[in-house]
Amino acid sequence: MDERIVGGLVCAVTAIPIFVLGLRYRAGRNLETIAGYRPEMVRDKEGFGRFMGFWMLVIAALVVGLGAGIALLPERHAHWLALGMVAAIQVPVLRIVLGASKFQRK
Repeated sequence: MDERIVGGLVCAVTAIPIFVLGLRYRAGRNLETIAGYRPEMVRDKEGFGRFMGFWMLVIAALVVGLGAGIALLPERHAHWLALGMVAAIQVPVLRIVLGASKFQRK
């Protein structure tokens, strides 16, 4: 099997648990799996779940996009795609890290 296809499949498989967690967080489930989550300190659990779930789904979509690009783009563009996608993934990661505090009780 072509190594580019394998790379694309690896990204797709990697995105599955991220996608599932994103859906579960949006539904308000499994929030306790989030590092540092303390239910007594969260003032809006539903909003927090929607916030975390949305950004997890964005990360999953970016990982799937990376996999599709690896599998479909010519090899001469692969390094630019990888660099761009890694840079793009930093946006939702930073949004999660910096935005989660708005749901904390003061």
